[in-house]
Amino acid sequence: MIKTALCTGCCFGLNFLAIAQNKADSIKSRELKEVVVTGKTGLDSINESKPLSSIDEHLQKLSNVNLIKRGGYAWEPTINNMATERISVTIDGMKIFCACTDRMDPVTSYVEILNLDNIHVGSGLAGNLHSTNSIGGGLDLKLQKAGFHAQKLNVTLNSAYETNGNYRIIGSGLAYSSLKFYTNAGIFYRKSDDYKAGDNSTVNFSQFEKLNMFTNFGYRLSAQKSIEGTVIYDVASNVGYPALTMDVKSAKGLITSLSYRQENISEVFFNWETKLYFNNIIHVMDDTKRPNVAMHMDMPGKSRTGGYYSTLNGRLGKHNFVISHDSYYNQSSAEMTMYPKDAANKPMFMYTWPDIRTFNTGLTLDDRYIIDLKNTLQLTTKTSFQRDGVESTFGYNTLQMYYPDMTQYQNRGLWSVSGKYTHYLQDIQLKAGVGYGTRAPSPTEAYGFYLYNSFDNYEYIGDPQLKNESSVEGNIAFALTKPTYSISLDGSYFYFSNYIIGKPNTSLSTMTIGASGVKVYQNLNHATIFNANLNTKYIFLKYFHWLNHLGYSQGQDNKNNPLPLIAPFSYSTSLDYVNKKFSAGVDLQGATKQVNYSAEYGEDLTPAYFIVNTSVGYDFIFGHVAPTVKIGIENVLDRKYSTYADWNNIPRKGRNVYINLKINL
Repeated sequence: MIKTALCTGCCFGLNFLAIAQNKADSIKSRELKEVVVTGKTGLDSINESKPLSSIDEHLQKLSNVNLIKRGGYAWEPTINNMATERISVTIDGMKIFCACTDRMDPVTSYVEILNLDNIHVGSGLAGNLHSTNSIGGGLDLKLQKAGFHAQKLNVTLNSAYETNGNYRIIGSGLAYSSLKFYTNAGIFYRKSDDYKAGDNSTVNFSQFEKLNMFTNFGYRLSAQKSIEGTVIYDVASNVGYPALTMDVKSAKGLITSLSYRQENISEVFFNWETKLYFNNIIHVMDDTKRPNVAMHMDMPGKSRTGGYYSTLNGRLGKHNFVISHDSYYNQSSAEMTMYPKDAANKPMFMYTWPDIRTFNTGLTLDDRYIIDLKNTLQLTTKTSFQRDGVESTFGYNTLQMYYPDMTQYQNRGLWSVSGKYTHYLQDIQLKAGVGYGTRAPSPTEAYGFYLYNSFDNYEYIGDPQLKNESSVEGNIAFALTKPTYSISLDGSYFYFSNYIIGKPNTSLSTMTIGASGVKVYQNLNHATIFNANLNTKYIFLKYFHWLNHLGYSQGQDNKNNPLPLIAPFSYSTSLDYVNKKFSAGVDLQGATKQVNYSAEYGEDLTPAYFIVNTSVGYDFIFGHVAPTVKIGIENVLDRKYSTYADWNNIPRKGRNVYINLKINL
């Protein structure tokens, strides 16, 4: 179940743990740990209306998180209305980077629901311990681990069917734990045909097929020392993207890690973890199944990342601190081959990502100082060194035609610092934070070459001489929590300097037939983004839970024009009934029309919409077998609609009836 604790910007929850203090201290202190918006799977199936939904469907329920949709599969997450370039997405702290220049393969697409323990979303500059080169926030997918417990074996069987798109889901998981060894493993398969919009029209090229296999394991070397490992293999094939001009022939990901953990090292240091990891992503786009293509193209891409992190947790007096060092090396390359219809003409070839190499190493220090029972102060700082450039001689020579003074490699210094003050007054929490951080241009922004963007119909060229983008952030939050109700209000403001975005260059000619022109990434003097969220929860008659959410955002460039892909005013309300083994719920989601849109970047006015969903569920017990059945209807009124984040206004699903079955053995 996606659990949202209503408190600060990301709806923080609190867990109080008493800590020992010096005898000279007359005040007993408590360590205040934060657990940011968390998604749990497997354990609370009675409360989750659709347990076998995709990771994307779970993410879109979280505050401060939105998703850009280009089809029925692999949606791109955003945090605080900032996309891939400005946020960090990791899996168990591992850095993984897309292999697709069109972002068809976000990091979140390589984790399945059976392998997910929780979703850690951090807002802004202090968002995530493992964040690198991000200023908007961090998202870490925590994998499910069986852990070291008394000997136990658990097997789950899962299946689901959805009427819209003839969507089939089947999977199985196994978990074994003992005091010395544990493992959990699984296999999950999804396949969908083209789905239908609200007017019963078929959204062509929205089909997909996906297979995911995973295993996590741990071995205890001694009472305080252990090693853990992870292997994930994910392959998607025949993935249609109706909002784009090309589809995906295959997307393959191999993700591996091995870590060493030691507990209770000394009186000061209580936990130390060091992890080595490697991942290989291969992504192949083509348009061979599209009709009336002027010139067929193949666009393969790959991303390989190797890295490590070492994190030490400690406590000294009223200071609760974390010291972490991490490094990674990434190779990203993508190419395009164009095949003329006249076989007498030779194919044309170019690098769109010319074998880009990035090395990054950094040190993070985080200190939570407990002033007294009512006040805490948290300071976080990170400094990094990054070296990036173009390894391909052919690609380097090509870019030099546009930037004669560019060097093949360049060094950048990156850093961030943030502080957060928290005051507790009985059931009330007040929080205020400030921060400053920088980021380097992404591979696309620095070295991309004639990348076609179907959203605004422009081709994009990077600029390796861009300045680092920087941001000043301010945030504030109020939360009131009572046994039967809670309310939270939070806001954040980002002021960017040297904001990186593409602008038209009329001196350059297009390569894509029908493109409106060429844009080159450049630094704007400044830009701003503001976000605000209101969340409420009310429990009545013991079994009824009423939740509400309101969200508002605004983004402007240096000329006060709207930035692209900024969410309009949105709202949701849900009423759930949960009583032992039975659950039922209904929810309404919607948004006002998008009037502050950016025509320069391909946006138009998005009409207002709302949809209604409903579900029921029951947990059965037959001896040692415990089936859970969930049945629901999404978009009950069969509305035809698109949101601001639907690429090229592709419509979302119309009415969809689903059934989920999970059996615990």
